Amino acid sequence: MPSFQSMSLKGIVSDLDGVAYRGDSPIPDAVEAFRRWHADGIPYAFVTNNATKSADDFAAKLTRMGIVAEPEQVFCAVSATASLMRRRWPAGARVFAIGEQPLFAALEAAGFTPAGDDAEVVVLGFDYQLSYAKLSTAVRAALGGAAVVVTNPDMLAPVERGFEPCVGVLMAAVQAAVPSCRPIVVGKPEPLMIEEALGFLGTPREGTIMIGDQIATDILAGKRAGMRSVLVTTGVVAAARPDVTPDLEVASLLELFGD
Repeated sequence: MPSFQSMSLKGIVSDLDGVAYRGDSPIPDAVEAFRRWHADGIPYAFVTNNATKSADDFAAKLTRMGIVAEPEQVFCAVSATASLMRRRWPAGARVFAIGEQPLFAALEAAGFTPAGDDAEVVVLGFDYQLSYAKLSTAVRAALGGAAVVVTNPDMLAPVERGFEPCVGVLMAAVQAAVPSCRPIVVGKPEPLMIEEALGFLGTPREGTIMIGDQIATDILAGKRAGMRSVLVTTGVVAAARPDVTPDLEVASLLELFGD
């Protein structure tokens, strides 16, 4: 497998959960790697399927951990979902959303109207207070013909104590109840956020790498965006896929420096 140690690296697009940190605990080697890239003047941006925080929240979290980051460097599922929906539905469209406050705020700012069973669109995001009542409303709206938008398809999210179920589990539940449902997935492996990050960086695609801890989302999204990819084994245990192979696999981001 080829190494990136000697390549002329122009830019970096990286996942967050499982790469830079696990929950609220920074991954020390990742912090050191991003500090080195910052010192070397190599630009980087972050793309995350986490839909519980805003770009400002993520940037503040990274800064507390010792990674230099500004909100404009973070491309998250919350802003990407609102952006996609603005393009597909008019302001005022009725939306029932499952998620946390940053998602609700983004949908409100985009001009959508909160709704229930009569929703035109159901948005599925991560919700720490997920309930049977919320799931029931989502299912009834989908049965009534509402489109279903999913912030991200991840089944598991890495936290300090291991893993917890993610939005993909909720999507699977709605699909099981409404077999005709064809969800619109916003986050990785769709390349939307990566393309936005590349536009921000302004670096050549062939000289920019995608770093992630999951083959089915991060690495596949990088491939779909035409980039070389690095799988780091500090997050969710990556399930092998015969059709998706990272260009490089490392146990620590510091391996990319060849020290």
